[in-house]
Parts: sequence; structure tokens; C-alpha cells
Amino acid sequence: MICPGCRYENLEGANYCNQCGSPLLTTVRADFLPQSFDEKLAKLQRYLPEGLTRKILSQRDRIEGERRHVTVMFCDMEGFTPLVDRLGAETAYTVMGKIYEILIRQVHDYEGTINEMTGDGIMALFGAPIALEEAPQRALWAAHAIHREIAVFNQHQKDFGPIRMRIGIHSGPVVVGTLGNDLRVEFKAVGDTVNLASRMEHLAEPGTTYVTRDIFKQARGMFEFENLGKKVIKGKGESISVYKVLPDRKGAHRPRLGSERMIFSDMVGRSSKLDQLELQVLKLINGSGSIVNVIGEAGIGKSRLIAELKQRESLRRVTVLEGRAVSMGRNLSFHPISDFLKHWAGIWVDDDATEAFSKLKGALQRLFPDKSGDVLPFVATLLGMNLPKAHHDRIRGIEGDALEKLIRKNVREVLIRLSKLGPLIVIIDDLHWADKSSIALLEFLFRLAKRERILFINLFRPGYAETGHRILSALENGHSIYQLDIVLEPLDERMSEALIVDMLDLKGINHAVVGQIVQRAGGNPYFIEEVVRSFIDEGAVVIRGGKFQVTDKFGTMTIPNTINDVLMARIDRLEENARDLLKVAAVIGRNFFYRILSEVSDSTRDIDDRLSYLKDMQFILERERFEELEYHFKHALTQEAAYASILPDKCKALHLKVAHTIENVFAEKLHAFYGMLAYHYSRGENLEKAEDALIKAGEEALKTSASSEALHYYLEALKLYRRKSGQTADSAKVALLEKNIAVAFHNRGQYEEALEYFDKSLEFYWGKFPKHPVSRFFHMTYGFFHLLVALYLPFMKFKKEPTEKDREAIELFYTKCQTLIIIYPRRFFFESLYFYRRFTQFDFTRFPNGAGKFISASALFTFTGISFGLGRRILALAQGRLNRQDERQMITYDLLQSTLKYFAGDWPGIDQHDDDLVNRNLDIGEIWSASLHYYWHGFHNLYQGDIAVTQWLVKRLNDIAEVYENDATLLFKQLLNTCFLMESRLLPEALDEIDRGVALAKKTNSGLSLIHLYGCRAQIHLLMADPKAAAAALEKADVIRCSQEIVPWMVSVFCRSKAALALNRLQAAIADGHGAEVSRLRRQAHKCCRALLRQTRKVAQHRTEALCMMGVYCWLIRKRRPALQWWQKSIRVGEHMGARIALSRTYAEVGLRLAEAESPQALMGGITSSAYLEKAGALFEEMNLEWDLRRLRRMSRPKEA
Repeated sequence: MICPGCRYENLEGANYCNQCGSPLLTTVRADFLPQSFDEKLAKLQRYLPEGLTRKILSQRDRIEGERRHVTVMFCDMEGFTPLVDRLGAETAYTVMGKIYEILIRQVHDYEGTINEMTGDGIMALFGAPIALEEAPQRALWAAHAIHREIAVFNQHQKDFGPIRMRIGIHSGPVVVGTLGNDLRVEFKAVGDTVNLASRMEHLAEPGTTYVTRDIFKQARGMFEFENLGKKVIKGKGESISVYKVLPDRKGAHRPRLGSERMIFSDMVGRSSKLDQLELQVLKLINGSGSIVNVIGEAGIGKSRLIAELKQRESLRRVTVLEGRAVSMGRNLSFHPISDFLKHWAGIWVDDDATEAFSKLKGALQRLFPDKSGDVLPFVATLLGMNLPKAHHDRIRGIEGDALEKLIRKNVREVLIRLSKLGPLIVIIDDLHWADKSSIALLEFLFRLAKRERILFINLFRPGYAETGHRILSALENGHSIYQLDIVLEPLDERMSEALIVDMLDLKGINHAVVGQIVQRAGGNPYFIEEVVRSFIDEGAVVIRGGKFQVTDKFGTMTIPNTINDVLMARIDRLEENARDLLKVAAVIGRNFFYRILSEVSDSTRDIDDRLSYLKDMQFILERERFEELEYHFKHALTQEAAYASILPDKCKALHLKVAHTIENVFAEKLHAFYGMLAYHYSRGENLEKAEDALIKAGEEALKTSASSEALHYYLEALKLYRRKSGQTADSAKVALLEKNIAVAFHNRGQYEEALEYFDKSLEFYWGKFPKHPVSRFFHMTYGFFHLLVALYLPFMKFKKEPTEKDREAIELFYTKCQTLIIIYPRRFFFESLYFYRRFTQFDFTRFPNGAGKFISASALFTFTGISFGLGRRILALAQGRLNRQDERQMITYDLLQSTLKYFAGDWPGIDQHDDDLVNRNLDIGEIWSASLHYYWHGFHNLYQGDIAVTQWLVKRLNDIAEVYENDATLLFKQLLNTCFLMESRLLPEALDEIDRGVALAKKTNSGLSLIHLYGCRAQIHLLMADPKAAAAALEKADVIRCSQEIVPWMVSVFCRSKAALALNRLQAAIADGHGAEVSRLRRQAHKCCRALLRQTRKVAQHRTEALCMMGVYCWLIRKRRPALQWWQKSIRVGEHMGARIALSRTYAEVGLRLAEAESPQALMGGITSSAYLEKAGALFEEMNLEWDLRRLRRMSRPKEA
């Protein structure tokens, strides 16, 4: 059968063309006969499954998931049967084909669906199978177009009289089901909506369109109608209003609605919670800060609780700063923080960049008369402001984690200074929407509550792992003493009933209905409020005599199963234009400024009336913020429900329109909105724009050190770019994105993930790093050769001028090496040689901190213990090229030179720590280098016996860790402090510090630190006479050691403790007379002592002790002469290095051993045992080592006969 439209040959008997879907009218000859309404309706309903029909009839108001609000249009041709009789079937077929073409095209133009071909007309659905915005208007436009096109058709044919169509339209809920094949699926509708639409068509005069009141109400602002009065409709118990659509459109004034529905009620069931909250305010006024978390599901009353608190008299005596996270907050770095800072500085949304900066500067100058210039650049950077040159120089070169720490430090100082002026409350609402950087900063700021007059009040929903739950976990681990959690539970039945009665101001209310409300709402005040509002909307409750009264409709109201049903039912009952505006606002976000909404909205003619209507209906609240008119969804659930109801295509278009509007309205400060643009362009699926916005948002996030957000943006940008480009992706662009992702991971401390992207990005610059062992060995050897040439024949190297690509590659690889040294020391060694083969080609002075990068090569040989000579050579070569005004280079040089001398045992040659150099580096965000400076200087001071200096350095590390919230610095402090407490023999305190260190080392995945800490624990247990616990600690350390790439330094304590345990066991076996065990333990002790001795050649930290232990070993096996030789060597080395702690304990060991009753020797080197004991005692007193003094006195007492 040939299709008259596309000429496709179909199978015989087909009803529709398998190519274009057009009706094959010769197959519907029987349908050419006019059909009654009941026949048409029966034909529709026979396609709907019987079970579904029963469900509709039994659950008419509870089928939200299967119900669609659809506009149905019936279109029928006048006088079709006489036309067939007059023209004949074949000619009539041709005419109807043209008519159907007009009808189908016009319906499709307005995105309607042809649901049924009736022989002389059609039934069309607007809003099914895909929901449509403005469905009634589309149906009316289609009807207008059909009448217009039919009129044009009539002008071009002269063979018969004019064709005229009757059209009937009604809008309402229907249930749809499907029939047919993949090419043409029929959607069938059932219910009064279909019935009334068909009845309207039957009533319509030829050439006109008739509609019901529902269509009139929704379209009266766009079309002109004639009210035809009420008509009796078959099947309806009462007459209904009918309207004829007039040809011309006109504007219509829409009166403000809803003013009579305002509901006001007292807060119910929260008085004890409010008292708890106010008690914290009173404590604050008296000088005690705290942290309060108000936790509860959406609508439970968190915001209302704060609103009530603000009405209390006590709030007049404090300063309140408020910030709010927004639903797209995870794409807006530091939004709640910047929100309350702008609030404090009086910065309004429409302030231009100059005015905003001026206000911030003035506020900070008033707060910090002495140092506002130091604070301003960092706070301004947090707020996304462009800095004038004079202030930009202050942060030049400070990036990544360093910048983030400085920003945190300065925000902290702002709050501290404000709290000095008076009690301060910081309220963060909707914290569950906050970005990760804001959460991290808030965790840092919460510490202030311990000693400052600051009360933090956080409002959030439960169930958000990355925000609210993270906050609770962090507070439990360190702030529980001054933390209070206020969990808002649902109201009980009594309180819920009281709230309902109070809202309606009614007595003797229908308790059965109240019971239904209480049961369905689950005690959520907002749910209760919304259910009551639905009663008002439906007229079940009206105002009479100034009070709400129940009408007859109340008893017949069915309450929706869920609050979402309530929200959607309320939204659906809004006038079409108001509902559309609400959805547009929902796309913008929970908060939306008038300027943005007015630009995005399709119609601004009556936008003020629509907003007033929505406000009166209590969907939104109006407020003045930053001298800008802003609206706010009264509850988040309303915004979320409205957003979810928007069609995907419409939603995309609105997101794009919002994005375009942001670009226009905020063009001068667009950098602050890249995150929001990225969100909207991503949702709008504009891949080009989304990618561009994501990259820019990532750049802005990195500038403010919001590493979490930067990572999100760059990952999304890479995913979008690959999706868009496929196999044609530009490798340079991919490498750039991968580089930024790597840096973001590195800044967050996610080193494994960072390495993956470092490797991917570096492939673009230098190709793949060899994986095969032979190839890697070759590259290592080749790199080592080039480094030797650079050291001994420098005139042959350092000549090439680097390109920009070279600079990027060197910086990237250097950062990668910093990552490797933390988790893969061996790989660090191999790949660093590869790096320096490349690096030594260039004049390193052409790179940022080039000298620092070059001298870092000394760490390859110092930390591995391969060659102290090569380390010295590198430092000597670079010394002449150092820029001594560059604090980065100088602290790097001092660090590498100090550690080299420390490992080599040249302790007297180590300079003292330089506080000024550290402070200069801290000022530019070099927290890592500053921390390492104190860390390594702490160790040489400790083992040289400068106890007071070591204590001070531990304190400085702790201060840096606290101020900059740096986990690495905190771990350095714990490692140094553990050794300090252990060497001071403050053993319980040392064990406590070890526990804290182990927890942090596990958190940061620092296996090397765990080896060190477990080694310390073993040593302490030996000192506490618990060798079994010492063995358990060493076993843990050994498991990690066997699975890690280690460096000598991190196993120094482990080796010492292992040797000490072996000697302890040997001595115990000898004393107990276990001859069989002595031989085995003797071999084990010798092996462990020798291993320690070899290890001290690479790290001199325990060299004096290793020599002393060899002496003890020889003494225990009765080789007294070698023992004395080892001890003499230990004393010489200890005196040369200035290792006073180890030296004093060697004196004590030698003295006690010589004083043993069975000792045949009383002298060593001509010095008596008592003289050695006196030397030990003098040093113990000098260093205030009380534990050692007590032990010495106890052990040196003459034994009783």
C-alpha cells in the first residue's frame, strides 16, 4: 500500500505508514462514518487496561505518580458525510489527506501528540507522553493555527464549499497508557478531562473553539474569551461554564490573590530547645564560647528556632553574623563564609568592584588599625575580589595549599578581633549544602570557641556525609567539651494538634481530620502547615468573621500520601503564569534576586503581581538584602519539588537562560560567578560553555585555595571535553586539565590520585616514564651520569634557555617528586634522577625558585644515605647562585644543609634555627618548608641536650599546625614531641602522644611515620620493663616496613629499639641461666646491633648509642676488652658530635657496668667507674633528666651484703 505522503510502499492492511507515520486513509473507510460521542469515548477507553481504570476510580486523588495534567483537544470537520457523498470516496480521500496534513502539522508545531484519528478529525494531547509547559496555551495556539490554515486551504480550492472545523479543549488530570509498536505509540486518556473536551467540541459552532473554565483561567492573560454562560453537559450533574475563544489576543489584568490565606501561628513544642540555645548565648555574654549544631530534617523548624531566638532580649547584647549555603553551594567556594563577611563589611550585591573593595578595606582598617594591609589581600581573595597592584604584590607567588592556609589564618584573626570588641554569634544556615572548602575552614574556625567569645550556630539536615556528618565527627574528636547538639525531633501528636488548632484559630475542629493530618505529616511542622494550606486552597477552610472556619468540604478532603504530593498539588493549583514563574525561580536556586528572575522570565508584564501572589500564597518570602530585592523559597522542599516538576528540555533551556543572564547582569564581577555558571551550563548541557566555565571556575578556586572545588570543576571539565571531542581531543588541552587535577589532588593530600594525573599529564611533555625494570635502570643510570656531569663539569650543562612548555613540565615534575617522597621514596629516587637529567640541561636561574629545585637534588643522596659527598657537592655548586633575598631558596638551602650535617654526624656545624627566616616564609605561605626547618632543628637540639630549645620548637610547630590547620605540620610536631618526651623519660605522656600520632599517620596514610612511632612505643615499653609490649609494637612496625619503600631516617628508632629488645632478652636469658636460649639470643642480638651500627652510618642520630650497645653486647658475652673499646669509641663519637643525651647515658652505662661486683675491671681509659657515674649525674642534672637521675642513684647504691 502506497503512502500518499512519502510514497513509501507499506504492507497490505497497514493502518499507518511505517516510514512517516501518516494515516493510510483507505484502511479507515469505516471510520468515515460520523461517530457519536459515546462511540468515540468507548474507542479511547478500550485501549486502557481495566486494572488501571479501576485504580483511577478508586484512587482518584492518590495517583500522582501515574497522573499527568494534560490538555485535550478534539477537532472535528463539519459536514464530512455529505462531502463524501458529493465528491466520491477517492476525491474525499485526497481532500482528507490534505486536511489531516494541516491538523497534524499544527499540532506537532506546538509539540502536541495526535492521540487518535477519528475519521473526520483528531484527538490531540498536550502534555502527554512528554509533559509540556503552557499546555493549554499551546492547544489554543494550535487551534488558532488550524482555523487559520484551513481558511488558507479554502481560498485555494474552488471545487466545494468551505471546510470548517469545530474544536473543543479542556485541561485536567488524566491517566495515560500505551499501545502500538515502536514507530507509533498511542497514548490513551480517560476521565472527565477527555469527556469535557469532546463535549466542548460538540457544542462548538463550525469555525470556532470552545473551552472550559479551567482553560479560561489558565489562558486569560494571553487570549480573549467570550463567556457563553453555563451549559448543561451530558453526563454532568450540573451545568458548567463555557467560553468561546476569540481570534485576537489581549492583555489582562490579574488581581492579586491569596491575601486572605495568610496563616500565622506560635512556635509549638520547641521551648526547651530555645532555652538551650539562649543559655549558650548567656554563657557567651559571660565569656564562654561554644558550638551549637541545630540538626533536623527539612521543614522541622530549624530556621524558625533561630528566628525566635533573635526576638530574645539577650540577642541585643551580641553581634550576629549570618551566612547561608545555597543548594548549588558545592560549586561556590567559601560561599557561607563570604556571605557573613560581606554582611559584616556592608557589601551589597550591586556594589561595583571598586566600592566593594573600598568597603572591605574600610571595615578591616577599623578592625585592624595596625595591620589591615596584611589581612586585606587574603580576605579580599576569599571574597573573589580583584586586588589592586599594591595589595596583589603581597600574595604574588603564593598559591595552592599555602594560600589556603593564609586565608584561613586571616579569617581567623578577623573573628578573633571582632570577639574582642564584644560577644560574637556566627550563624550558618543550610550548612548541608556547603562546599568542602567552607566545611574545612569552619572546622578550623570552630577551635576559636574554646578560648574566644564566639558562639557558632550551625543549621543543617542529617544524612549529608561530606558536610553535616563531617562537622559532627570533627567536633567529637576535639571540641566535645564546648559543643552542643540540638536535634529537632518531629512534634508528638499532642503538639501537632496544638499547632493545627493554633494555625486555624479554631476550637472543636474535626478530630478525625486532625488525626489524618498528624498521621500523614509525621510531626513535621512544615508538612502540617502545607496540609492545612491545601485545605484553604480547596475551600475546605475559609475565613468568616476574621477567623478560619470549616466548610462542608473539609470532611471530604483526602490528604496526599506524602508532602511531595502536597507541594505538587499546591503548585499545580497555581495560575499557569505564577506556576511557571515559580519553576523559573526554582531553577535559579532557593534564593533568587529580582533582577535575575525578571531577566530570565519570559514575561515581565505582570511579574510583580505574580511575585506578590506567590508571596501571599506563602511560597516565597521577600527581603531586602545587600540593598537588593531578594526572594527566598520559604522552604527548601518547595524549591526542590518545583524544580523536579520541570521537563528536562525546559529545564535545560532555563538553565542556559539563567547562565546568559548572569553573564549580562554580573559582567563586571563575573569571576565570582564562574561556579554558578558552570552549574547552569552543565545542567543546560551546553558543553562548550560548561567546559569553559568549569575551567575558569577551577582557576578561581585554585586562586583562593579551594582545592576541593577546583578538583570538582577540573574533573567535570575533563569529562565534558572528552565527551564532546572523543578521539579528536587536543592532547595539550587534556594535559592541561590533567595537570590541574593533579595539583588539586596534591593540595588536598590525595597523593595516590595525584600521581595518576601527574603521570598522565607528563606523558604530553616528556612521554611515558619507563615501567620495565631494565629500562628504568638504564634511565636511572643515564640520569645519574648527567647529574655527575652537572656536578663536576658544570660548564657542559645549564646552558639551554627553557621554553614555556619546559617551565610547565619542570614545575609539574618537581611537584610530582614532592608527592613521591612522601609515599614512594624509592620511586622518588629513580624518577628524580630522570627529572634532574632534564633539569640540568637548562639555566636553572630561569625557573621560579630554580636554585631551590637544583639543591633539592642533594636530598637524593642525603636521605638515602648513598653519598654525603655528592650532597655536599650539590650544595656547594648552588651556593654561589643563591639569591639570598629569596626566603624560599634560603630556607631550602638551610634545610638541606642542616639535614646533611645531621645525618653525617657533623652536629656542631649545624646553624641554629632562624625564626626570622621561618616567619618570612610563613608570610608567603611556605608552611611546609617552615615546618621542616623547626622539625629538623628540633632533633639536633634534642639529641644535643638543648631541652628548653626543643620544647620551644615543639610549641612553634604546634602553633603553626593550629593556625594553618596543616596535618603535615601536626604530624611533624607529634614525631618530634614523641622523641622529646621519650628522651626526657616522660613515658606516659609519650605514649599518649604516640597514640595521637598513630591516628594522624593512619589518616594521612604515612606508613613511614607509623614505623617511627611504633619504634618509639617499643623503646618506651622497654624502659617500663614490658618487653612483651615492646615486641608487639616492633612487630607492627616490621609489618609496615616490609610493605613500604623506606628511607634510613624513618627506621632509625625502629633499629635502635630492635637492638635494645634483643639485648634485653639476652641479658634476661643469661641471668635466668637459660643456656639453650642464650646461644640463639646471642646471635640475634649481634645481628641487631650490627644492623643498627650499619644504619647509623647513613643516619648518625643513634650512632653514639649503637656503639654503646655493641659494648653492652660484648660485655654480656664476657668479651670485656672489646666492650671497653666499643664504649671508648662511643664516648669519643658522642663528645665529638655533642650528643649529650646519648653521651650521658653511655657514661652511666659504663659506670654501672664497671661497678658490677663481678667486674674484674675498675678502670676504663684510666677513669674509674665512680668518675663515669659522676659525669653522667652532672649531665643529667644539667639537662634536668630526673628519671635518669633517680635510676642512677638507685642503681649505684652499694649492694647489701
